[in-house]
Amino acid sequence: MDELKLALRRALVSRFGVKGVLDDDTKLFSGGLIDSLSVIELVSFVESEIGCAIPPTAITLENFDSIDRIVRYAAALVSAGDGA
Repeated sequence: MDELKLALRRALVSRFGVKGVLDDDTKLFSGGLIDSLSVIELVSFVESEIGCAIPPTAITLENFDSIDRIVRYAAALVSAGDGA
């Protein structure tokens, strides 16, 4: 998941135009760094990185408001898929 964290950091700067300090716990949506129109692109990016579909019900601030939250959710999703 360290690779996902690095890929997210790069994408947030290059694809989403996030500027300034970007810590693992920086609030992306609630902090105003990313708008709601970017949600689909961010979710698609994460899906392509982890090779798993993300259910629409999982697209929440709890799961997607920071790099740490995204990585934690992705790890849980991938683990659940491995056990199936």
